[in-house]
Amino acid sequence: MLHNTYTTVNSNTSVFVPFSSVSHIIECSEKSVERHGETCWIQFHSGKSIHILESFENVTADLEEYFKVLNNK
Repeated sequence: MLHNTYTTVNSNTSVFVPFSSVSHIIECSEKSVERHGETCWIQFHSGKSIHILESFENVTADLEEYFKVLNNK
């Protein structure tokens, strides 16, 4: 998997994320989980970030799969 599509918290729109542009993932606070459910922030190499409606664990698993694909090339 080289990319995935997620839904943003604020605008509830789909966003295409190429994993090669991801710097790191930030788990959300309990207050955010209470308001929105499981969410996390994706930080990009550009310094920009997005808040998405996906759990930290799921996005981490997606990124780990990306690194596995890279290592098998």
